[in-house]
Amino acid sequence: MEKQNTTKIGNEVLLGIILALELYALPTQFYLLIKQSEFTFFGVLVRFFSFFTILTNSVVFICSAFNLFGRRFKISAFFRKNTTITAVTVYIIIVGLVFNLLLRQVVDLKGLHRIVSEIFHTVVPILFFFYWLFYVDIEKISFKTITLWLIYPIIYVVYTLFHGIYTDFYPYPFIDAVKLGFPTAITNGLLVLLSFVILSYVLIFVSKLKNILIR
Repeated sequence: MEKQNTTKIGNEVLLGIILALELYALPTQFYLLIKQSEFTFFGVLVRFFSFFTILTNSVVFICSAFNLFGRRFKISAFFRKNTTITAVTVYIIIVGLVFNLLLRQVVDLKGLHRIVSEIFHTVVPILFFFYWLFYVDIEKISFKTITLWLIYPIIYVVYTLFHGIYTDFYPYPFIDAVKLGFPTAITNGLLVLLSFVILSYVLIFVSKLKNILIR
């Protein structure tokens, strides 16, 4: 009983920290974008949510909020499922990996820009992974589930490529069809999707391993 209470407290504290970080970083990033933008409010809103980083951190915020406060709502059952939390964990880890492996060396962020970037790309991915690893209930996950998990990143890649055709705006240099050419941008997009598949297999394997060890 004492162990369960300790686990629950740790769970809630970790989710609370993640929520607090997102509550600070998401509005701050939006403010910074408005401050330096010549677009209308709607234009800034579209550009803001054109970044996979913003979309995924928003999903983390929603998932964390429902797990911490929203148990009385029916939709919270979806966000408390192991499959949902594992999928969100895959998404946010990819956010961290892509930035730290591909983009960190090509951006020079300072001040608030750097603070919110570290929250989005380093702190939250690590904390949410720990939440998934230590506090999420064990549940069998089929490898076939990966197909459903890919819907979100596939839609994002397709939208980004076609949105860029009409606006010449690509949020990430590795899918910038103007500079790289469409074939290269598509290839890079497919490689990113492949990374989702690989990481999904890894996390499902870890989940199955946890299930075996607990038994």
